[in-house]
Amino acid sequence: MARFDNILFDLDGTLTDPHVAITASMAHALEEVGAEAPALAELMWCIGPPLRNNFGKLLGPDRAHLVDRAAEAYLRRYEIKAIGETTKYDGIDAMLDRIRAAGPRILLATTKYVTHADAILKAFGLRDYFEGVFGARRDGSLGDKRHLLRHIIEQVGIDPARSVMIGDREHDIIGAKTNSIASIGVSYGFGSREELESAGADVICDSPEQILEIVL
Repeated sequence: MARFDNILFDLDGTLTDPHVAITASMAHALEEVGAEAPALAELMWCIGPPLRNNFGKLLGPDRAHLVDRAAEAYLRRYEIKAIGETTKYDGIDAMLDRIRAAGPRILLATTKYVTHADAILKAFGLRDYFEGVFGARRDGSLGDKRHLLRHIIEQVGIDPARSVMIGDREHDIIGAKTNSIASIGVSYGFGSREELESAGADVICDSPEQILEIVL
């Protein structure tokens, strides 16, 4: 039997490793708007936060007018390259099989655009595990995990006290805490253990197998 009625998963850094797709698309977008792109390794922090927030930081206040153009350039490349430049973490299918068998509702809550998230799940054979897929809209709304989780609570009618959010960045943990949802941080993604602890994660897991020990 599951400990929770509703289990919400982040996507990037939790179920899949998209670092090539995201960093290469960020660099491409910066070059498209005439900005110098840093080395891809220096763009790893962009995995997790909302897209336009990332470009706002990279471009700075003097070039804030380029944020929307950069976001669209990113999306054009990402839509073509993402599936080929993303991999699935080991143990994800087995973890989701066990959770589904135990009976809780499984939902996706990502700051990735919802259409992209849906396509990634389908490409990796994961879509059928999820009762609902929730993500940011093309205009950037619902890109903040706090707002996204509130939206899910209202739309699906889940009980926060019977729910848990699982993700690899502070945004997942902060979003959960803001909405009175339990949180599990995963250390194998792109946020450090220190980041997850500082954000207030209830538990930190080092593998999908450890996630099962907590939620079941």
